[in-house]
Amino acid sequence: MIVDSLTHLLEDKAAFGPKIQRGLQFLRDTDFTGKAAGRHEVDEELFYFINEYETKAAEECFWEAHRKNLDLHFILEGKEKIGYAAIERLDVKEEYSDEKDAVFFTGTLESTVAVSSGDLMICYPQDGHMTAIMAGEKEAVRKVVLKIKI
Repeated sequence: MIVDSLTHLLEDKAAFGPKIQRGLQFLRDTDFTGKAAGRHEVDEELFYFINEYETKAAEECFWEAHRKNLDLHFILEGKEKIGYAAIERLDVKEEYSDEKDAVFFTGTLESTVAVSSGDLMICYPQDGHMTAIMAGEKEAVRKVVLKIKI
């Protein structure tokens, strides 16, 4: 898991391979204003979701991880906490679904990161993550979740 601002991550070109660099550049170069919530196709290696929701208590959120795609969570508006745990520390609740590219877990929330507009979190296959957690009070969040095929 990596968390930073999109601006800082774009400056550190040596830290990422070409697929992640391409994803970062896509996020920088795309105007998401007016894009509808839901799935949007880019090409064979990239697609993204525009997610809009209100944050909630951690008890109402869920753990997940992916195997075929990296997740780049780019916050457009609002603020949320995202929980993190190595998948080895979580218990499988729902076995991996190839169709959803997701495995769902249960486990204790021990570590969270607060992210807001302009922040980006990169989740790798070994990164269990729990999104939409309130950072203080309930708040509307609009974000892009860019999926990069690995």
